[in-house]
Amino acid sequence: MSHDVLETYRDCPFCLKLLYEPVSTLCGHTFCLLCLERFILTSNCVLQCPMCREDFTYLRSTSNTLKTNSILHNLFRQEYEKEYEIRRNEIENERKNIIKKRLIIGNTDHLLSYEYDYTRHEWTLFIKLENDHQNEIGQFIKQITINLHPTFTPSQIILNKPPFQLTRIGRGVFTISLSIEFHSKWNKSDLVTSWLLSFSNTDNRKMIEIEFQKSADDATNNSLL
Repeated sequence: MSHDVLETYRDCPFCLKLLYEPVSTLCGHTFCLLCLERFILTSNCVLQCPMCREDFTYLRSTSNTLKTNSILHNLFRQEYEKEYEIRRNEIENERKNIIKKRLIIGNTDHLLSYEYDYTRHEWTLFIKLENDHQNEIGQFIKQITINLHPTFTPSQIILNKPPFQLTRIGRGVFTISLSIEFHSKWNKSDLVTSWLLSFSNTDNRKMIEIEFQKSADDATNNSLL
């Protein structure tokens, strides 16, 4: 591949820097691995290519196994040796300051009564972190606003401390909307999502991967340890 062609495709559309660990998508566009991982994690709505709007939904299930385009990786490393080494150091330092957490949203259910077509369920909605044995969730989440079906009074509830869970008694299923606000130190916008209440006996939960960036002070303190 000629130098002129490489120059045309050398920069990542996200960070506008030399592509490092380039990943090529099915639509033919290429991004830095770290940039693409972040894009997948932070996109709450329909996942589309920022260049051509091609559907990127398939990337959600493969976000942990995105593969580097080895041909481009080797070409860029050879053609831009010094700059590629600088990018490597930048990315490694960035990764040291990233905290990845997996948020779990779901509900438990207990059948209270059943008479013909009338049932009463006691359900508990929960929002927690995976493997959160030390109850760290309160360090990340400031509060959660929960919007229930309008037949509930009150229909909007704000949870401002762990455990982030809500128990109610009701008859039918409905979609619960959630707005999760993070502490200001993380400089992270609210996460808006939803959960369809379930009265089945299966494992009623979904997982959302979230990325937090350590503050400059936290990063400095860690480097001194």
